[in-house]
Amino acid sequence: MKVAFAAPLIALGIAAGNAQVQAPALAGAAQPISPADRIYTGDQSSNTITVIQPATGLVLGTISLGDTRLGGVLNPQYIRSVNAHGLGFSRDGRHIVSLSVTTNTATVIRTADNVIVSQTYTDRNPHEAFFAADNRTVWVGTRGVDSITVIDGLAGGVVARIPSPGGPSKVLFSPDGATAYANHINGSYVSIIDVASRRETATVTGLADKFSSDMMLSADGDRLWVAHKMVGKVSVVSLRQRKVVAVLDTGGETNHPMFAVLNGTTHGFVTVAATNETKMYAQPDADQAPVYVGAIKASGIEPHGLWPSPDNTRLFVLNEHSDTVDEVDLTARPLPTVVRTLHVGQEGQALVYVANAVPHGNGTQNLGRQGLVETPAANKLVTLHGPHNSGGGGQHAPSALVTVRQQGGLDMVQVIGRDLQLNTTYTVSATCHKCRGVQIPLVDFKPTVPTGTGCGSAPQVLAFVKFFGVYDLESLTLTKAVAGSS
Repeated sequence: MKVAFAAPLIALGIAAGNAQVQAPALAGAAQPISPADRIYTGDQSSNTITVIQPATGLVLGTISLGDTRLGGVLNPQYIRSVNAHGLGFSRDGRHIVSLSVTTNTATVIRTADNVIVSQTYTDRNPHEAFFAADNRTVWVGTRGVDSITVIDGLAGGVVARIPSPGGPSKVLFSPDGATAYANHINGSYVSIIDVASRRETATVTGLADKFSSDMMLSADGDRLWVAHKMVGKVSVVSLRQRKVVAVLDTGGETNHPMFAVLNGTTHGFVTVAATNETKMYAQPDADQAPVYVGAIKASGIEPHGLWPSPDNTRLFVLNEHSDTVDEVDLTARPLPTVVRTLHVGQEGQALVYVANAVPHGNGTQNLGRQGLVETPAANKLVTLHGPHNSGGGGQHAPSALVTVRQQGGLDMVQVIGRDLQLNTTYTVSATCHKCRGVQIPLVDFKPTVPTGTGCGSAPQVLAFVKFFGVYDLESLTLTKAVAGSS
C-alpha cells in the first residue's frame, strides 16, 4: 500500500559516482561542514524528526509524523504514524527515510523543504533502511518477517521482497552500490545480497549472538561491525575475507557502531548505553582485531545513534534518555571530547548526518516545535532495595534506570531493568509530595530477556502517570514485588 505526497524530483538510475559524498567518508574525500548540511534524529516518544544545522549548532525544528505517545494514537480514527525510529538517506542528500515500527510505515521526506514525498506500508516492524545507489529504491529491514521490503521511495509502494530469514534489522550498501548487507534479530549471520538480481549470494556466519539490532559499514567497504545489544558485544567482520575476525566486549546495552578516519587510520566507535559512553577503537587493518583507544563520556544518559561529519572532524551522538545530541571534536587529543550539547525531540533512537541536504535557502519550511519541551527528561538509577541476588552470575548490582518525560497531559515513566532475576516481578515506587513518606507503587514488571550472564533485563517498561509536581524523583525505589501482588 502506498501514499504519494509530492511529485518525484529525480529520475531512477542516478549513478553512484554522481552522488554527494556522505559520511562515513574517506579522509580528504569530502567537503568541510557546511551550512547546507543537516542532522536528523528519529524521536520515538514525541514521534518526530528533529532537524539540526551542524555548522551553527541550531536546532531548526521538528517534522511531526503524528501524535506524541498517548496523544490520539489509540483513537480508532487515528491514521498517522506511531513510533518514529530508524533513519536512512539517499546518497545525493535529497531525501531521508523514517521508519515507524508500530504502524509499519516508511516515510520519505525531501530534505530541501521537509515535505513528505511518500509513505509506504511495509511488512511487520520496519526498523532501519537505506536508499540504494539509484537514490530512489529503499531497502527496509522488516524485523517481524523473513524478508527485506524494497519500496519506491519517490512514488511510494512496495516493489519487491527479498527473502532473508531471521528478521532482517538493517540494510546497508557497499560503496559501489552493487552489494547489500543485512543483519538480523534472530539469526547469527549477515546476508550478502547482489543488488542487481536481488538475491542472496553469500553469508557471514559465526556472529557473537543471534540478535543484532544495528551495524555499520566503513567508508572503504572493508569493515562491517555488527552490534549485539542484548549481550554487549560487537562482531567485527572483514568483508575482504567475509568472516568474523574479532568479537569486542563493549558492554551492556551496546547500541550503534560507526566509523571515522583519523590521521589516516580507520577508527570504530560504539555507543554503550548502560555506561553512558562511546567506546573508541583503532583498526588500521580490516583483517585484524581492533585496538581499544578509550571512551568518550556522554553528557547525558543512554547514548544511541551516532554519525560523523564527512570531513571526519566531528561526531554527533544522540543521548536517548536525555533528549540531547553531543557534538564531539574528533581532532581533540588525547581523546575526542564533547564540545557542545543540543536539546532535541523525545527519546531519540537514530541519528544521521546528510551533507548538502539544503543546497539553497534556509530549509526551515514545514518545521514545527513538537517534542521540543521545556521540561527536560529526568533520570534516576536505582538499585534493588532489600536482600537480593543478581539472579545468577551477574557482576553488577540489580538496578533500574527510571526516566520521566513530560507527555501531553500525563508523564511517561520509562524503566530499564538491569541484572535482575528472570521472570521475577519487581516494583518501582515513589513518594508523593503529600503522602508523608509512603511509597506509592508506579509500575510492576518482569525481566524476560536473558542477558547471557544468567540475569535478565527489561528493555522498556512504560507507565503513564502525572509525575512532575506530584512525586519526588529522589524517592524512587526498586523492590521485589510482594507475593500475590501481581
